[in-house]
Amino acid sequence: MSVLDDPELLKLDRSGMFGRIRNLGTELIRAWDESESIELPPAAMKANSVIIAGMGGSATGGDYFAALCAGTSEIPVSVVRGYALPNYVSDRSLVILSSYSGNTEESLSCYDDAWRRGATIIAATTGGKLAERARADGVPIHTITYQAAPRAAIAHSLAPLLRLGLEMGISAIDADQVRAAGALHHEWVVRDLDPGIPHGRNGAKKLAEDLQGRIPLVIGAEHLASAASRFKNQVAENGKQLGAADVLPEADHNLIVGLGTGAVAARSLSLITLESEVYDTRTRKRFDVTTSQFAETGIPVHRFQCGGSTILDQLLLATAWGDYVSCYLALLNGVDPSPVPQIDRLKAALAS
Repeated sequence: MSVLDDPELLKLDRSGMFGRIRNLGTELIRAWDESESIELPPAAMKANSVIIAGMGGSATGGDYFAALCAGTSEIPVSVVRGYALPNYVSDRSLVILSSYSGNTEESLSCYDDAWRRGATIIAATTGGKLAERARADGVPIHTITYQAAPRAAIAHSLAPLLRLGLEMGISAIDADQVRAAGALHHEWVVRDLDPGIPHGRNGAKKLAEDLQGRIPLVIGAEHLASAASRFKNQVAENGKQLGAADVLPEADHNLIVGLGTGAVAARSLSLITLESEVYDTRTRKRFDVTTSQFAETGIPVHRFQCGGSTILDQLLLATAWGDYVSCYLALLNGVDPSPVPQIDRLKAALAS
């Protein structure tokens, strides 16, 4: 029996992260329903650009939204991680401030920047200084009520964006797609990924064991590039292991040259790919060729073929894969997946 099949190990999950990642699909449906009353300022309908400003888990929903808009929006949809907005932001831009806590300094700085530029602003937050400023300025606020670590609240960051996108005509995701994707996520995790599913038929447990003590390099493409980045982030925050992420076809123009010393990297590096039948056929061929080159050097390769019939389906399933693998890594590393002491330490140092 694998150590991950020991129910006693789950006592490490004192904050209930496994429950959070299990419920992502059902929470997306709930968040969609709760965001029905979100207020879209009239000026937003004439916006010539949409910017989601956020950090960490709060920005990931923006990444997914931008990926979902890529094939439908006639205006650019981008994500800003930092203290300032791009120079093109103006009174014809819609800026959505996504900050779970409402106290993220980068997001607050972007709020001030958007205000100075006369942009249309919407805030999505649980409260904090962002809600205080927005309320004082008469800026619409979508209040997130879900209580969790920001990375576990991605459904509640994404759903209001999907609502706004549908109303603005830049995204085609509607209630039927949200409910179908949420149901698909729930069905898969309870059948194949949950802790009660034994190691012999639980792919996430198997991959976590293979990754323990190694650095995972996660490569995605097209709409799953953002899920690859999320996977890497979850390995760090939940599993307490360093990781990296890249994207095809770009990685084939630089990263693979590092395989010249791949035999050395094979001692500590593993490759994980997030693949899809929805990808361009040329992209799919690149995954075959690229993974072969990694394998030739002795680097372990783990290929994940993402199911689902829509891009939203695939984003949720790829997210579930990374979420569960990262939490099983936490158990193998003997830690609670929820606390992030290094981030707390960094914030304290910056505040001083």
